[in-house]
This record gives sequence, C-alpha cells and structure tokens, in this order.
Amino acid sequence: MVDRESVARFPAKNFRLKQHSSYNRASKTPTDAKGWFTNKDFNSNPRDHNFIRIEEHNGKKEWVLMDHEGPGAIVRTWMPWRNPNQADTDINMRVYLDGAEEPALEGNMLGMFDGTGVIPAPFAHSSLRSAVNFFPIPYAKSCKVTTDKMPFFFIFTFREYDADTPVETFSLADFEAAQGLTEETGKMLLSPDSGTDQESRASAGPKVLTTSTTIKSQDERVLDLPSGAAAVREISVKLGSYQDANITRQVVLKIEFDGKQTVWCPIGDFFGSGIGLNPVQGWYRTVNEDGTMSCRWVMPYQNSGKVSLLNLSGEPVDAELVVKTEDWTWDDRSMYFHAGWRGQYPVSTRPFSDWNYVTLKGRGVYVGDTLTVMNPVEKWWGEGDEKIWVDGEDFPSLFGTGTEDYYGYSWGGMSTDFYEHPFHAQPRAHQWNKVNRKPESQAGSRNTLGYSVETRSRALDTMPFRSSLQLDMEIWHWSDVEMGYGVGAYWYGFAATTSNRKPEPQEVLNVPPLPDLGANVPETSANDFKGAVEFEEMEIASNPKPLTRKPQNLKSYKGSWNETDHVLFKGLVVGDVVEFRIPASSPVAERLTLYATKSKDFGVLRFSVNDKPAGSEVDLYAGKPLPSKAIELGVFDPVDGIYVLRVEVVGKNPKSEGTFIGLDCVTRLEAK
Repeated sequence: MVDRESVARFPAKNFRLKQHSSYNRASKTPTDAKGWFTNKDFNSNPRDHNFIRIEEHNGKKEWVLMDHEGPGAIVRTWMPWRNPNQADTDINMRVYLDGAEEPALEGNMLGMFDGTGVIPAPFAHSSLRSAVNFFPIPYAKSCKVTTDKMPFFFIFTFREYDADTPVETFSLADFEAAQGLTEETGKMLLSPDSGTDQESRASAGPKVLTTSTTIKSQDERVLDLPSGAAAVREISVKLGSYQDANITRQVVLKIEFDGKQTVWCPIGDFFGSGIGLNPVQGWYRTVNEDGTMSCRWVMPYQNSGKVSLLNLSGEPVDAELVVKTEDWTWDDRSMYFHAGWRGQYPVSTRPFSDWNYVTLKGRGVYVGDTLTVMNPVEKWWGEGDEKIWVDGEDFPSLFGTGTEDYYGYSWGGMSTDFYEHPFHAQPRAHQWNKVNRKPESQAGSRNTLGYSVETRSRALDTMPFRSSLQLDMEIWHWSDVEMGYGVGAYWYGFAATTSNRKPEPQEVLNVPPLPDLGANVPETSANDFKGAVEFEEMEIASNPKPLTRKPQNLKSYKGSWNETDHVLFKGLVVGDVVEFRIPASSPVAERLTLYATKSKDFGVLRFSVNDKPAGSEVDLYAGKPLPSKAIELGVFDPVDGIYVLRVEVVGKNPKSEGTFIGLDCVTRLEAK
C-alpha cells in the first residue's frame, strides 16, 4: 500500500481488478441507450434486483452483494448514507471467506468501514456522506459479502488472482497481531513526506535538480536528468502567482524518458488542483497553500530523461521546478510513468453519453486520474457511472454507480464541501475548497454551479492490463446544458504501450468560463424549502405510457422554485396516474408539503400518500408560469422508509390548453 516503487513494476503475481456493485442491471450493451444509461443504481423496493441474488442462511434471508470464486482480495469498498442527513443504517453486513459457514467479519454496513469499527482510520473512514475502506481483505478460495436487509448502493472492488496464486486468508487473529504495522502504515499515509522508505532514500543521497526562472509565453524550461538507469522520486512546481486561476491549466508539465515523451498534462490536472490553486494532500501528490505542487510517483528510466514546463498562457510566468532522482535497477518488469490530458468545452449533456478518459493499448498499470468539470447551473452533474473495459472484454469488469461514488463520496448535489484522504479527494466544489470551507449553516444546500475538482490515486486498487484498457465516464446531468470537462489520467506502461491521449495545446486555451457564482444564487434559500426532495431525484414507481419527463429551468419567471426549476410531465390525459417514491428523512411521522407550477396547459390533480387521501384537489391552471402555493398533503408515517405519492390527473380548467403537470419538490418536516 505504501511501497511506491512496487507500483512502477508490473505485478509479479498476475491479477485483474474487478468490481461488484449496485449498478443498474438494465445496463447490458451500449447499443441499447435506454438501458445503458438507466440511472437507478440502487435498491429501494422489492422490485429492484441490483445485487447478485437472495439466499437463505440459517433460515434467514441474506442479500448477496459480492460473490467471487478463487483467490483474491477486497481492496476498496464504498457505501453511502441512506439518508443524506443521517449517518446510520440498521443493515448488518457479513463477509464470508473460503466457504466458511461463519463470517470472518460482521457488523453494521456503515460502521464496519467508516473508521469507527474494527478497521481503523485512515484505511476505513467517513468521507462526505459515505463509508469508504481501503484495508485489504485477502482470501485463498472465495469471498461472499451479504446483508440481512435489502442493500441501498454499494461497491466492492477486488483483486482476482490466477487460480494457482497462494493467498493467506484474512483472520481477526492475524489482524490483531499486525496492529503495530497497521498503525505505522496509517501514520505514513497521513504524512506522505515522512516514513522509513523516504528516510532510507534520503540517506542514500538523492540528486536534486532545480531551476527558478521566468518562462516566456510559448516557451518552455527544461531540466535534463542524470544519464544512466535512474528514477525520478519527486517533482515539485511552484509558480510566482496564481491570481489568474487559468494558469494551472495553461502551464503544462512535459516529461520525456529514453527519447519518448510520456507526460503532457496541465499542472493543475497533474497535481490534483484542477483549475486554480486548490490545496490538497494525498499519498502521491500534495498541493500546498503557498502554491507548491508536488508528486511522489516513482518514474524510472534506462538512459535519459527530461522534465519541462511549457507556458501557453500568453504572458510570462515565474516558475520554480525541482526534480529529485535516485538510482534504479532496471529489470523486465520496470515501466515508464505516463500522464495524458483531455479537455473539451462545450460538452452537451443530452443525449446521455460516455466520455472517454483514456484508451490504452499494450501492457501497463492504471494508477489514477483528476477530473475538473465546469457546471453552468446549480443542478447536480455527476450521476454518470464509470465503465472500465480491460483486455478486450465484452462488458466492463468495473461498472460503477455514479461519478462521486468513483471519487469516494455520495449525495453529490449536497456534498459540495472540501475533503481529502490519502487516495481520493474533492479539492474544490462550487466555491468551496480547503481554505474556504462550506459553512455549517449551508450544509444541506444544493449548488454545484462552477468548477468541481475530483481526484483519485490508486495503491492496492491499481488496474493492470495486458492488452488494453478503456476508461469511460458517463455524462449524466439532471439538466440539459453545456458543460466543460477536463481530465488528467495517469498510468505506467512499457516502451510499446500506447494511448489515445495526445498534446492538446489549443484545447488548453479553451478554458470553460466560470459562471458568476454570486449572480446565480437562487431567490429561495435552502431553509425556505427545508427537507425538500426534488422531483428530478425521485424514483417513479409507476406511470402511464408514454410519459415525457423533462427538467426545466425557471429562472426567467417571477416567483420562487426550489433550486429554480421543476420537472414538466407531458403525455398525460385525464385518468392517468403517476406514482413517486419519496425517501423519508425520519423513521417517525412527517408533514409533507408539495410545491408545483401553474401554467396555461396544466391540469387538475388529486393526491394520495401511502394509499391515504392527501390534501384536496388542486387546479394548476394559470395564464403564465408561476409557482403554486404550498400544497399541504398532511402528516404520514413512512412505510419501509418510503412515502409513495400518487398523483392523478382528474380534469382541467376550461381555460387550460392541456393536462400537463409541473412538479417542483416535496418537503418533509417533523410532525408537531
């Protein structure tokens, strides 16, 4: 986990990284766009089967989340909170190893892996509204993970070794015996510049190359590395000013090893800062508040190397570049470090699509990425799943449940604060970063307008490939807009390994414009719609065919809507019914209030909640779009943590031109 040298060599023991998750099982092939981009990657009712199976154990049902035969090791797990405002669950999880009748690990589904249970921090930890774990759970023959109730979202990432690979199976006795090593490793992860491996290298006398200079526009500064077999151990860059945030996109890091360029990446996307200076610390990279950006990937070469800074900004740039190298024994498993960049603006969010991070050919190991997006509206942008094909497989062996899940957090529209961990981080979201944290008073607000930066580096969850690797991320936004996307991807490869990432000097200058964050503050504060669930986010339990569901931005109209928009439902006629599943925010009774839109072609509606009449009929006709007043549905007890809202079209105003409906949100407040 902390041996950086080992990552620079192709694995001695062959393994494939695989993943079992709650991705939607309707996703079968890209040729079926509807199923491929189906967004419900979780389970909320008995009709959902986004898990492997249900079986009985000692007369009780168990939901199987992961089931792998053969030697392997769980190397990463992710589970979100069921409720964005409550870090708890009553679901119990069991990890069975090597076919044993009794679990090797058992406990609360969140508590087991959030750092409060048997596995300590920083390996297991609470991210933004998630429990994430990197502590390895190895097994010699098999691994099965189950829950005693239907699971919500989940991801289990594991190594699949060749059948004859000897693996020592996890046991609590061995775990307790290794506490000293666990504590030492944890301290190293939190202090990436310290530790026994760094100290031993320092005593061997690394060679330090430094240049401090002014780089003219369109010019570059080059550091020639020592000749002969060696390895870069650390690179640091510091610019004279970061006042222009675009500078981290328009100054590019270039690296050449043995006559071949392997790195071409803007410094912000390489070091994990994104656009602008966004401080963050991880095991492989650190961005300090003083502007010093450093990385600690080991980069070996056989004969020669160059590290350069290229200035494409249009203005002179003051820059300091420091490179530390040491001797390296090159062997047949040694690989070259690579980093490539892709940028695109604009990126249309409709139709839904897969956006390629990188496609690699040959042999190598994928080790991380940094994604920077520009979102022109407040609505959440990151529902898209990662899809990773390895070695020409027909279906991706890693199919995720959301962009924020891939980067280790959840409830993305609300989780717009800074966080960091040795292996993943959100250095910026909306206007918040490490030196400008999201106020506690806005903890429940939803606003992802502007830049978001997500970064992930891999240790035990690196991805070896022997012939190819393709990593795509879905573009799945709640609104039809044009975004900006930029990604830095990092991998190791041999001399013959190739990628589809090439230098993009023109796209570097095409920096997505940052919206005016102050001018886009919604008229209605989060407190005005406290406890709101947007209709965009609700699961439709039943609906007539056909039904068109279209989010619409309503900023140009007078009045207040939650998050300044609603969902328009078209194709309805009198007698049609649509049912929505609303997650409860409390296990006890709550007061439900609906907010809708009135317009010239809207119908008359009748409501019920959990099969009980709710409120009175509402006429949504108006000569022009305007928000309805609060529609009091009443006080209801949740059933299995859910309210089923039934909306029936029962007629229309004589002046109305149709029976469409526009629905904004439902608020849930404590019943008094």
